[in-house]
Amino acid sequence: MKNISKKILAVLLALTCAFSALAVNASASFFDDEDYFDDIFFDTIVEDGIYYTLNAIDEFIYATVSDFETDDEGKSVLPETVVIPESIEHKGETYTVAEIGYMAFADCSTLREITLPSTITSINDYAFSGASYLEKVVIPSDIEFSYFGKEVFFGTPVLGYFAENREDGEVILGQNVLLAYLGNEKTYTVPEKIDFIADRCFFMSGIEKINFNESVTEILPYTFASCRNLKEIDIPDSITALGEGAFSNCTNLEKVNLGDSFELFGYKVFEGTKVKEIYIGASVVDAMGAFTGCNTLEKITVSEDNEYYTFEDETLFYTIESELEDGTYEYSTIIEYFLITSDKTTYTVPENVTVIGAYAFYNCKQLDEVIINSPLYISQQAFSYCDFEDFDFTNVTDIAYGAFRGCKNLTEIDLSNTGYIEDSAFENCTNLRNVTFSNSVYYVGSRAFANTALAEVEIGGDWCDIGEGAFEDCKNLKKVNFNDGVAYINGNVFASCPSLETVFVSKTVEYIDCYAFEDCRNVNFQIIKYSDAADIIIEYADDADNDVTKYEFVGKLTIFERIAKFFTDLFEKIYEFFFLW
Repeated sequence: MKNISKKILAVLLALTCAFSALAVNASASFFDDEDYFDDIFFDTIVEDGIYYTLNAIDEFIYATVSDFETDDEGKSVLPETVVIPESIEHKGETYTVAEIGYMAFADCSTLREITLPSTITSINDYAFSGASYLEKVVIPSDIEFSYFGKEVFFGTPVLGYFAENREDGEVILGQNVLLAYLGNEKTYTVPEKIDFIADRCFFMSGIEKINFNESVTEILPYTFASCRNLKEIDIPDSITALGEGAFSNCTNLEKVNLGDSFELFGYKVFEGTKVKEIYIGASVVDAMGAFTGCNTLEKITVSEDNEYYTFEDETLFYTIESELEDGTYEYSTIIEYFLITSDKTTYTVPENVTVIGAYAFYNCKQLDEVIINSPLYISQQAFSYCDFEDFDFTNVTDIAYGAFRGCKNLTEIDLSNTGYIEDSAFENCTNLRNVTFSNSVYYVGSRAFANTALAEVEIGGDWCDIGEGAFEDCKNLKKVNFNDGVAYINGNVFASCPSLETVFVSKTVEYIDCYAFEDCRNVNFQIIKYSDAADIIIEYADDADNDVTKYEFVGKLTIFERIAKFFTDLFEKIYEFFFLW
C-alpha cells in the first residue's frame, strides 16, 4: 500500500510541476507583450478620485464617468465638492466627458455638491442613487440630454435644490428633462421641448389629467404613483413602454387608453387601481407580471395581429417559437396572467404550457385546486398568497423565487420530481408540516422553507446546495437528515429553530458554514468518522465560541473511501499552492 501511495504521489507531483512550468512560461510571454496592454488596457483611468472609461466609437472619442475611488474599508475618498471636467487627456488624446455612467456615484457617502460640464449628454440609471448627502447638482441649462435614466437621484435630498424658486412647479434639467412637477394645476401639458420624464415625477400629485407631447417615448417606474385624482389616461402612440408601478396606487384610475404601437408593460403597473379592462395591441411583446395587484381587472382584449399573446379561458397566454436543428419549430407557451376576478375554483393548466409566469396566479384566493398534467417550470411569485390546501407537484420540475410564499393552507407537499427550489419558495407557509424531496434535488434556496411548521426534514440530492437560512424560524423542527448527495450547508440554515435535537450529516457534505447551526446548542450531531463533515463538526465543537457542542459517530468511511479522500485532499492542496497561492 505504501509503494502504491508513493507512486501515485510521484505522478501527481510530476504533473503539477509540468503544469506549473507551462503556466510560468505562458504568463511570462503574456506580460512581456507590451503592445497587448497598450491595445487592450488603456480604457480606464483615474483622476482626482474619479474613474473614467475611455471610449472610441467611429470618430467620436469620449469618456464616461464610471466610478469613484474608495479606501481599504470601501469608503469614498472624494471630497465634498466635485467638478467634472469637460475633457480628459490620455496618451496624447483628448476625450470629451459626455456621460455619467450606471451607478457612477451610487451610495457615495462624502459627496455633497457636484458640477457637471456642458458636454454631458447622458446620465444613466442610478447614477447618484443612494448618495444620501448630495444636496446640490449643478447642471448647465444648455444641456440637451440624449438619455436620462431611472432613479438617477433616488435616495438623495437634491430635489430641494432643483426646486428652489420654481414658482410654476416645473423642475426641468437642461433643455429637455422634466425631473418633477410640484405645481397645483389639475391639468398638466408636457412642454414640447421635453423628451424625458423622470421616474416619480408626478408622485402623489393632485393632477386629474395629463397631456403628453410626441417626444416622450417611455413612462419610467412610479412616474404617476399615488396620483389619486387620475381617473382616465390616454397613452399616445409615441409612448411604447410603461415602467414598474407607473400608475400604482392611483386609486381612482378606471380607464387606460393604449394604442397599437405600445410594446412593454412593467411589473405591477396598475397595482391598486380600479382599471377593469386592458387592451393588448399588435406590438406588445412583454406583459409579464404587469397586472399583479390590479384586483378589479375583468377583461383583457388582445389584437388579432399580436403574434405572441392570446386571451382565453380567463387566462393570458404568451407563445414563442424557436427553430430546431432539423428546421422544424418548437413552441413554448407561458401563462402570464389569470384573472383574479374569475369565479373559477379549479384551474387545469393546458398541456402545451411549459411555464407558469411570474405573478400569474398571485393572490388568487378563490382557487381551491390547480391541475398540472405536463412538466413545467413555476416562475417567481406565481402562486404567492393563494389559499388552496392541496397542490399536485408531480409535474413541477423547478420552482422559482417566492413561488408559493405565504400559501398558509398548504400542509403537505411532494417534490419528488423537483430539482431546483429557489429562495423563499415556500417561506411563510405556516401550516406546512411535511415535505418529500427529490433524490436528485440540487438546490434548496435561501429561506426556501423559513417559518414553516416542519417537524422533520430528510433530504439527499445531486451535489445539493442548502442555501442560507433555508429552514430558519422553523419552531417545530426537531430532526434533520442530510443524506448522501448534500454537499454544501450555508449560514443560518437552522437559525431560530429552538426545538432542533438531532442532525445527521452525510459523508458527501464538503462545506458547513460556521453559522449554519447558530443558537443550536442542544443539537446532537450524527456524523461519519473521517469524512469532511466530521472534520468540520469536530473543529466547530472544539471552538468555545461556536454553538456546536455535541456529536457522535454513527459510521465511518471505508478504507478505500479514506484513501480516495487522502489523495483528493492532497491534490487540492497542491493545486492551491501552485495555481491559487
